Amino acid sequence: MKTFISCSLAGFTLLANTVSAGGLEGYGIPSNISLYGGVGGGISNHEGACVADSATTDCEDSDTGYKVFTGLRATPLSNGFVRTPTGTIPTKSLPTLGAEIGHIDLGESTAKGHVGRPAPGGFDSELRSELSANYVAGVAHVPVMPRTELVGKVGAAYWKQKGSRAVPENPDDDLNTRNSGVGMLLGTGVQVQINPNFAIRGEYEHLFGTAEDSEYEADAGMLSIGAVFSTF
Repeated sequence: MKTFISCSLAGFTLLANTVSAGGLEGYGIPSNISLYGGVGGGISNHEGACVADSATTDCEDSDTGYKVFTGLRATPLSNGFVRTPTGTIPTKSLPTLGAEIGHIDLGESTAKGHVGRPAPGGFDSELRSELSANYVAGVAHVPVMPRTELVGKVGAAYWKQKGSRAVPENPDDDLNTRNSGVGMLLGTGVQVQINPNFAIRGEYEHLFGTAEDSEYEADAGMLSIGAVFSTF
């Protein structure tokens, strides 16, 4: 995580420099390639703690989460118009493709469980699951209105999950686990361009099979809104 944040800060520094310089051409990159970065926050959902015990009750599967991301985006080389079978359209109306890396913190889920003999025997337990992920994805931007475009994302996420079980009446049954792996990431949203270098993005991202092959296995997702800063 520290390494990722350091890389993100370096990316934002480069982004700030290239915005002030007017683009990426000075770095030997074609003028139709732009760099962007952003931050966002919202509501996350994952049931890791809720599925860890068959006797789970009082499930709290929603939390607040945040994300940071950076990426590259390719736009048409021409700044004019393109002929199509149905007529001529401006190049700025064409879909664009790019790649993005990011970090998502999905917060935690909590629940109450039971250890040992069925109630009224045994002991009550407190379950907790914390989840985060680093991802790499391909991103498509599809203009639908002036300054407004749909955003689609597909990629892979390296998730990390930390689970715990606390048994106040019998600490010998306390348990802590750590799981990690790779799963599929899908995302969709809307991005509204405020000016050439600033946009607002609302997005939903879904991670499949987090904590796979453990008692905390569950899908996860986050609905967020954030700011995007770009070199054009």
